[in-house]
Amino acid sequence: MPLDVRPEPTPNPNAIRFALSSPVLGDKPRSFSGAAAAAGTPWAERLFAIPGVASLFGLRDFLTVTKTAAGDWERIVPAAVDILANHLA
Repeated sequence: MPLDVRPEPTPNPNAIRFALSSPVLGDKPRSFSGAAAAAGTPWAERLFAIPGVASLFGLRDFLTVTKTAAGDWERIVPAAVDILANHLA
């Protein structure tokens, strides 16, 4: 069953917090500073394949995606919601 994923704004215009309906990320922070750091973690690799994704940070029931200055939320958000809902749990 897919996760319910809800994008939420943050004070940083280059970051969006994705609230997850289950604590699937566990109690240890998950941080990826770039695509190379995500190697071996399929869902993170998929997120970094979205043009403009710069870094990821998550814990328990949320994942924050930070974009590059040139990144476009209009493209990133729907793709990230799909990846998180269908490939994270």
